[in-house]
Amino acid sequence: MPKLLQISTLILALSAAGPAWAQSVTITTAGGDYGTGMKEAMWAPAGKALGLDVRGETQSDGMAALRLQVSSGNVTTDIIHLASGEGAQAADLSLLEPLDETAVDQKALPAGATSKFCYPFSSYGTVMAWNTKTYGQNGPKDWAEFWDVKKFPGRRALRANAQDLLEAALLSQGVEPGKVYDALSEPGGIKRAIDRLAELKPNVAVWWTSGAQSAQILKDGEADLVETWNGRAQSAKDDGGAVAYTFHSSIIGTDCLAVPKGAPHKEDAMKLIAAMTSPEREANLTDYITYGPMNPAAYTDGKVPADKMALLATAPDNAVGVVYSNAVWWAKHGDEAQAAFDAMMNQ
Repeated sequence: MPKLLQISTLILALSAAGPAWAQSVTITTAGGDYGTGMKEAMWAPAGKALGLDVRGETQSDGMAALRLQVSSGNVTTDIIHLASGEGAQAADLSLLEPLDETAVDQKALPAGATSKFCYPFSSYGTVMAWNTKTYGQNGPKDWAEFWDVKKFPGRRALRANAQDLLEAALLSQGVEPGKVYDALSEPGGIKRAIDRLAELKPNVAVWWTSGAQSAQILKDGEADLVETWNGRAQSAKDDGGAVAYTFHSSIIGTDCLAVPKGAPHKEDAMKLIAAMTSPEREANLTDYITYGPMNPAAYTDGKVPADKMALLATAPDNAVGVVYSNAVWWAKHGDEAQAAFDAMMNQ
């Protein structure tokens, strides 16, 4: 048989037998330690289990990359890692494919955390932290006490942003966690929260603008009570600061995984999201970063060691009286809420 004919016959035989390589799927993350953890704990083992060749890309601004790819009609990534607020915004802009419910099951997720377009997989908490030189280990147990300047006299530090503070303000008035967004959506709901913040404003010594700043405030004792993110509070504590904090009544934010509109391998992307977010793989992510799994089953059967669970916002003992930040509400009302907050700050 001539050599050319032999090669042609081999190619035909291989084609009939199916591709000799795995389907390629691309995932885009922000990189860094977080991205490395996602690869090692989640998408690399999930891809291997599914027989997919998963390729990672890094973008510091995932939302900008998503906009550019979809608007240009040149979508090269199949899965993109976003903050849930970005996910809600992207869904409103028709930049995402709806999640395939037959592949990506959200029934196990906590109430208030689900999304039709961006699957939440990790979490952090906006928490109450305090200076132990001022209050010892007996800091405020809820936002009502955080607002109570007679029981807890001292300087406060709050983030200079409406998000999370509106929720905390209503919680401080006794609104049930599951009804916070109903209350904010009522006529005058945003004003009610802003007015409650205005009551505390005279006792706020610092309005911080970055997580690093909030950690430094805690470490230096610049304020006695600080609203901050749990990772920042823990870092200040680890750095020798006189710091304690509680997850109880925290406002929990999430990160999520989405499929861009027009993704070249949409079906495989849905399967990979489901496989990445298994209880075991979400638990393994905590080996790389102290973000809490969103799948409650990740906390069962010792998948996460007890000492590590104490540092995670969604661990069963920590997720008490919490509110899951409603990304859809913020996408719809965020501009109005921030404008009202800015007006209060300028008074």
